[in-house]
Amino acid sequence: MQKTQNITIVMLLLTAAILSSLLVAGWLYTEQPAYAGSMGRGGDYIMSCGMYEEGTDFIYVLDIAKSKLNLYYPNTTTSQITLGTTVDLAAAFR
Repeated sequence: MQKTQNITIVMLLLTAAILSSLLVAGWLYTEQPAYAGSMGRGGDYIMSCGMYEEGTDFIYVLDIAKSKLNLYYPNTTTSQITLGTTVDLAAAFR
C-alpha cells in the first residue's frame, strides 16, 4: 500500500513540475500584443487611428489650438499620407 502511495505522489509532483514549467515558458516567451487605436498627445495635438473598413485605416489629428479635426489616409498610388478632410469643430458644435 505504501508503494502505491509513493508512486502516486511522485506522479503528481512530476505533473505539477511539467505544468509549472509550461506556464513559466509561456509567460516568458510570449510577446506583448500591439494595440491599435492608441492615442498620442503632445502639445496642441491629439492623434488617434481608426479603421473605415478592412484594409483602410485613418489617422485622426485634433488640432486643439485651431479647433479643427483633420483626417488623413494612406494613398497607395503615391505611397504618401494624404489629407482627406478637415472639420471645423468650432462651427460644428455651435
